[in-house]
Amino acid sequence: MGLLPALAYALLMNAIPLAEVIYHGRSPAALLLLFWFETVLLLVTGAIRIVVHRRATSTTGHHAPLSAVSDHHADAADTVRQLGDGNTYLRGFVTTTGIFTVAHGVFVLLLVFLFGVGGPLRWEDARIALAWAAGVQVVFLLADLPHLREWSFARLGETCGGASIRVLVTQLGLILGLPVAGITGSPWGMIGTFVGLRAVADASIAWLRGWTKRRDLPPGLARFLARRSRQSVETLEAEFDALKERGREVELLLERPIDDVLAVRRAVSSPPMPHRP
Repeated sequence: MGLLPALAYALLMNAIPLAEVIYHGRSPAALLLLFWFETVLLLVTGAIRIVVHRRATSTTGHHAPLSAVSDHHADAADTVRQLGDGNTYLRGFVTTTGIFTVAHGVFVLLLVFLFGVGGPLRWEDARIALAWAAGVQVVFLLADLPHLREWSFARLGETCGGASIRVLVTQLGLILGLPVAGITGSPWGMIGTFVGLRAVADASIAWLRGWTKRRDLPPGLARFLARRSRQSVETLEAEFDALKERGREVELLLERPIDDVLAVRRAVSSPPMPHRP
């Protein structure tokens, strides 16, 4: 997601709902429900993007397990050995994200409807929150669908990774938000925790994506890490270069057509035919 779409998304899913709830005096529980329902929709729309991209490109990345795609220490050979069927990446994304999303949903629904945290929540407020979240996700999905054929697998992975980060933010918001709400004596303490964590997550994603594209470690960071690991800056930079090289090899592998990769794997694994005199 580029800078302008990311800003638009933050505005539509953070600033506008917060301002609307405050202006109209709605229950803060509506925002809590909105933030959780966003993760449900990100799971669904992420799965749709994966399926459409797989059918349009047939890249190797769709056959790689999520653990291999996210393992920075795995090289191309390790990834090839772990390749599965065309739904391998999809299953990993849906399973990992889905388990936490369902667990968070049970917790949020108990907080809102059973314990009345941030409530009472009117059905009308809940309906507006859910409709807004659905509308935003549908708009962004429809904007992406015509261009998915042109996406690299790396870009697809970044988009789906953003959904996983939202799930993590929801978990941290629930863990940290409850004590803050208890200390402040207001449900807005939990909502403020959610909003703050979401802002930090958005900024961190942008920073990390820019940092991973750097060719070299920043000098100050290299010196700091070298002191912490008790090794020379040169050794640390050599390890960083090797890590980046492995990452480039895996990234190139995941972009290749799966038929080409499987053909090479079969050729390598097949024993040579015996020579007949």
